[in-house]
Amino acid sequence: MDAAPASLLDIFRGLQKGVAREQVNDENVQALVQMAQDEGDAQLELLLREWRSSCGEDAASVTLQRRLPPEAGSDPRG
Repeated sequence: MDAAPASLLDIFRGLQKGVAREQVNDENVQALVQMAQDEGDAQLELLLREWRSSCGEDAASVTLQRRLPPEAGSDPRG
């Protein structure tokens, strides 16, 4: 007998702790992306968008890139 599926909130909190990746699937990834966006967790949002997109196109999201700090050693002026 399988255990009951974890709630979205349980999965989301697990992802914030660096676990529960195996519980992300096509059915819940959009809701998890939205939760990350709502909580301002840009890094988790980016990781979930990359997971969702086999081409990585979500990773180039303009709104997401605006919120991420520049990489260490990069020139913030472009």
